[in-house]
Amino acid sequence: MSKKEAILDAALRLFTENGIRATSTKSIAAEANTSEALIFKHYGTKDQLLETIIKKAYQEAALETNLYLKGLSESAYIAGMIELPIQLTRSNPDFWRMQYKIMALNPISSRYHDNFMRPCRLRLTECFRELGYSQPELEAELLLIHIDGVWKYFAAHQQDVSTRKELIQVMKQKYNL
Repeated sequence: MSKKEAILDAALRLFTENGIRATSTKSIAAEANTSEALIFKHYGTKDQLLETIIKKAYQEAALETNLYLKGLSESAYIAGMIELPIQLTRSNPDFWRMQYKIMALNPISSRYHDNFMRPCRLRLTECFRELGYSQPELEAELLLIHIDGVWKYFAAHQQDVSTRKELIQVMKQKYNL
């Protein structure tokens, strides 16, 4: 692992455990077994370091989401979106736990999340329209509100996979999927 990656990993761990404000660049350097100067050299400021973590995680999430949902029928896409919180929170639990903690108060975090969700909203609207729903925009928005709550719940609570799957199954039943 390179020093840059070690810094990102250490920062994510500490931001998740302690919060952003409570985490100093000095503590990140100690956790990454590097110097504070190297953090500033590579990332500039703690905010830029945070943005790098968020940007990288959302790029990975977008790639994973595209692979997971690409080419699906309308019903399968909706079902896939309902299942997405399990996929994402399992693939990068520390990031989603951190995101859960900071998103409401951090404009950088919110912006990246909104940009990540925008194509999903458009595709869900198309799916609901194709399936004959009378208010496809509202259906898409309502489902995204549910999905938003579900990923936050999964990030905040470490329940077992079977419980997660049962919750997702109940959501899918709401749409006869």
